[in-house]
Amino acid sequence: MPATLHNGNAGRVTATRAAHKAIAALRAAHGRPVMFVQSGGCCDGSDPMCFPGGEFALGEGDMLLGVLDGCTFHIDADLYQALGRPRLVLDVEEGTPGGFSLAAGDGLRFVTHIQDPDETRARTHPPSEELIMKAAVVTDFGKPLEIQDLPVPEPGPGQVLVRMEASGLCHTDIHAAHGDWPVKPQPPFIPGHEGIGPVQAVGAGVSEDLIGQRVAIPWLGSSCGTCRYCLSGWETLCQSQVNSGYSVDGCYAEYAVADAGAVVQVPDGVSSFDAAPLTCAGVTTYKAIKVANVVPAERVAVFGIGGLGHLAVQYARLVGGFVTAVDLEPDKLGLAHKLGADQIVNARTHDPVEEIKKAGGADVAVVLAASAKAFEQAYRSLNRGGRLVMVGLPADNASINVPIFETVLGGISVIGSIVGTRQDLAEVFALHAAGRTQVIAEQRRLEQVNESFDEVLGGRAEARLVFEF
Repeated sequence: MPATLHNGNAGRVTATRAAHKAIAALRAAHGRPVMFVQSGGCCDGSDPMCFPGGEFALGEGDMLLGVLDGCTFHIDADLYQALGRPRLVLDVEEGTPGGFSLAAGDGLRFVTHIQDPDETRARTHPPSEELIMKAAVVTDFGKPLEIQDLPVPEPGPGQVLVRMEASGLCHTDIHAAHGDWPVKPQPPFIPGHEGIGPVQAVGAGVSEDLIGQRVAIPWLGSSCGTCRYCLSGWETLCQSQVNSGYSVDGCYAEYAVADAGAVVQVPDGVSSFDAAPLTCAGVTTYKAIKVANVVPAERVAVFGIGGLGHLAVQYARLVGGFVTAVDLEPDKLGLAHKLGADQIVNARTHDPVEEIKKAGGADVAVVLAASAKAFEQAYRSLNRGGRLVMVGLPADNASINVPIFETVLGGISVIGSIVGTRQDLAEVFALHAAGRTQVIAEQRRLEQVNESFDEVLGGRAEARLVFEF
């Protein structure tokens, strides 16, 4: 069956895959086209008043039929009533006696078929095929991901179905696919926890007001909502949490289901392409700077400049910190310099501890690199009263030596910082919409997932890679 869409009436509106593809083409050409089934027009063979880009004038007596991929459709209320308040299926094909159609611009024509919800009348068109999606699947640890055709999932109670527009590649996805960490996911599964797109359908108990809204699917897939962590605004520490793309299927797919209470609305001022990295890389580094309690004129050393680090540099500067960027790759250090870092240190050619000490030492060291050596260097670069913020997660449950005497006498704090909360992500989006941050990322296709993993592991990705659909 086609996917259920938003509707404002007693019937339902569904759409075939062809309709989704047609809308995608129109949006690529015109942005966000708005199309209407117009009062007294838009029937097959009519000559409606049509504006460029497939936009029709909304006439008196029209009412909302539904929303497909961010585009609204209306129908004449009398016509809808005369049809018996049916289920309507939107497709793209030649007009047939069993439906009515409307021009969609660029040579496309949308045909709305009539389908009796009670199945009491004979269908006027062949049954619609099951809606299928492309997904990148981890079939076993360490093996290349497979691009598979899978049924589009249906949202269960308390869930939403999101059509992916963009999904970021996080190093955690690679750790998940390789089974690097002590707690492992269970193959087969779909990774990804930086998914952005409009809500297409909702499950039982979820308001239909969410349908059509663009949302982010973050790492925190859901939490219990009742433990002391959830109640105190630290749901990311909930011991009953579910993680997107790890313990449940994630966003490396054309569609994904998510907990309605965990998704975060994306404001209009943030593109889906930018929102994807912000959903994890952004909120993770934002939270790290937050928990470090950076005050103006403190030196913040960021170890690891890339998908996370380029954003950490910006957040540290936003709160008034002097930033030292540490990395092994000259290109990434050049990026940090462009983003305003006050000092750059190539850890391949210079000892970062010595270089940071020459600049006065670090008050805060945020470690984003997946290397135990970077954590040790960060600790040794700290001044008295310094804070080491651990964010990166090396494989094999790595550890570092923290000398008790120096730590106590120096008043040094060691802080573990996990991803931010829903409120943190909302703040990250607000800052980006206001122009305070910029996302450095490159576009990839889902079919390039394995090559993209190799890029990240080889340090060839300047910052973030984002799959666009």
